[in-house]
Amino acid sequence: MARPLRITTANIPLHVLDRGNNRQIIFRDEEDFIYFLKLLIKYKKEFKFKLYHICLMPNHIHLMIEPIIDGSLPRIMMRLTLAYSSYFNRRYRGVGHVWQGRYKNSIIDKDNYFIWCGLYIELNPLRAALVAKPEDWQFSSYNFYIFGKAHPLIEKVIDIDPYYYQGLGDTPERRQEKYRQYVNDVINEKFLKDTRNQLDKGVFGNEKFIREMKTRFKIRSLRSRGRPRKEEK
Repeated sequence: MARPLRITTANIPLHVLDRGNNRQIIFRDEEDFIYFLKLLIKYKKEFKFKLYHICLMPNHIHLMIEPIIDGSLPRIMMRLTLAYSSYFNRRYRGVGHVWQGRYKNSIIDKDNYFIWCGLYIELNPLRAALVAKPEDWQFSSYNFYIFGKAHPLIEKVIDIDPYYYQGLGDTPERRQEKYRQYVNDVINEKFLKDTRNQLDKGVFGNEKFIREMKTRFKIRSLRSRGRPRKEEK
């Protein structure tokens, strides 16, 4: 099996996915989610990365992260996963691996596809039938963008998606309303499936962006699919 793509260059936004070993539940209750969020805050101070979107699911995590130090992403993920594994095994008297091997990361086109990846991340609890409405899942950045208020630890760790400011309006109310409109436009299985398939290829963006990233990082066998950015009218 091919090893997952590894991008360690600074200032490139990435979607990062990491799963529990054998897809086991890694967040069993609220205390577990909170502990992981506190770890994110701790290591964000150390490594100074940006975190634009997040969703902690019971057996995996989604992060849209932008390292600002070359080579720091592997160290960020190693610190996070080792520290959480130690906590998890100590709390539940377990041994061995908590996480399933190497995390996956995909490059995100910051200009054209950024917010669509964020929506994909935040709609995962709905797709998994964990909630009836995405705002009912408190361990994601969804409520931060929809209502301007989220779980206090989410608010503390999140950096605002730049497209949210640049593309959605000039007031908080207009941005939140536009975000809701985008959610209504994409809240379907096809969007989530298409986005997941594209992220699995290693790059999420338009054809030009994919070609550039394939050449720059020597990525092979990527198809140019995905959802283009909506233009403001």
